[in-house]
Amino acid sequence: MAIKNESRQQETSKIPGCIRKMSRAERFFFMSPACTVMMAARITGAVNETLLRQALATVSRVHPLLRSKIVFDDRHDAWFSSDGVPEVPMRFSFRTSDSQWLDELKSEARVPFDLDKGPLVRCVLLQSPEVSDLLIFCNHSICDGMAIAILVRDLLVRYADPDMEIRVLDPPNALDLEKPGISVMGIISQIISVYANWKWNKNPFYFSPEDYEVLYRTYWEKRMPGLVLFEFDPAESTRLQAACREHSVTVASAVSAACLAAHADITGGFLKSQRTVLVPYDLRRRVQPPTGDVFCFCAGGIRLKFAYSPEKPFWDNAVAMHKAIHAYLEKPSPSPLPEFEPSLIDALAGFGVFTNKVPEAYTKTANLHRFAADTGNIVVSFNRNMDKTFPGFTPSNLGRIDMPESYAGPRLERLVFLPAASEINPLVLGGIGVNGTMTFSLLFVDPPAKTGVSPEPEMIRIRNRALEHLGFPEKVHPGAME
Repeated sequence: MAIKNESRQQETSKIPGCIRKMSRAERFFFMSPACTVMMAARITGAVNETLLRQALATVSRVHPLLRSKIVFDDRHDAWFSSDGVPEVPMRFSFRTSDSQWLDELKSEARVPFDLDKGPLVRCVLLQSPEVSDLLIFCNHSICDGMAIAILVRDLLVRYADPDMEIRVLDPPNALDLEKPGISVMGIISQIISVYANWKWNKNPFYFSPEDYEVLYRTYWEKRMPGLVLFEFDPAESTRLQAACREHSVTVASAVSAACLAAHADITGGFLKSQRTVLVPYDLRRRVQPPTGDVFCFCAGGIRLKFAYSPEKPFWDNAVAMHKAIHAYLEKPSPSPLPEFEPSLIDALAGFGVFTNKVPEAYTKTANLHRFAADTGNIVVSFNRNMDKTFPGFTPSNLGRIDMPESYAGPRLERLVFLPAASEINPLVLGGIGVNGTMTFSLLFVDPPAKTGVSPEPEMIRIRNRALEHLGFPEKVHPGAME
């Protein structure tokens, strides 16, 4: 053990401002154009720019990854470093309407992060004397949805109390918190990893921040994130919660089942290979001892086969889904993450997925051109059927977020959680509740490369049909913003 620790110290000493090495899990969410996570917070009351900037600077001291960049070592391992990283940018603009935040979000989300300079997060405040909209954009490698909710809460708390004690919360590696046991799938995963690494190392590719920026900008040049929202005010939330209690399910299970039912009604349902649900969950409170409210990627995930049964009543489906999810969550058995070479993870998750979706990007750097031309690469085999094997539905519901009810200064009125928009995942749901309201979003790429046709009208129909299943036909609305 002493030798291992000494080796680690020697490694970190070579990285100025080292925070820690990026994990394999984080690396899967690192270089993809589809891995920007977003949050929109509506704030009532006047916001002082100076105090908000000071609060952000303080919160950045509490959470080191907020002021981090990426440094590659000579083996192309990626490290989080704080060396010379500037403050988290916060741009201020005058707020002119209730819908302005959506246009701003769609535009800003198309801008890549400066990986080798940092930081990997940025903010926009649309400001007026009465109401402001705070938008946060973050590279998925340093955060999950709960992390951004923690950031919003900490910003408002320290805005109100600038003299609070500063205690640094070091970001753990999620793979150290939840280790899979020995299983047949683990053995198979290990065999696949050994073979894939062997093939990859015969002709590896090492992608740079420039490659990431070129792919990101080119992909989003003719597209933007799209979203359809539905919100339950405090009275409606109480009504929905009562219906869920009557059937012994959570709101998350009910809304997820409603979206699945609506998707089946409107589209005919998923392909057989995609009748799978991927449910993220927060590791912060599921490990012992709890990690505390750290800002980092700290999520696990369960993957289960589930298809909505139109022969059964809606609430029977909701109960079945609830039981299936919570059977996993009570005794989670995490799937082993393949021990791929880090550069192979970049290729699989970031660059191999988009060769057919945005081929023009692969003519813009010599490295991308060589990668796209290497049709015998192991990544081509892995990604050939990627669209058909990804889970059809990813419901990412953060649940109710505890926020201070009363403090001096602005008050949080609403949060909108926006998971990364991807055309690989057919149905993505984000959900969050705060101060009695519950807001859900359906995310998509507009338009996807595969069809070139905006999915927004279809998503609106899915949202509306889901509301009918939940017992809220009066909330059906022809627009994206219900």
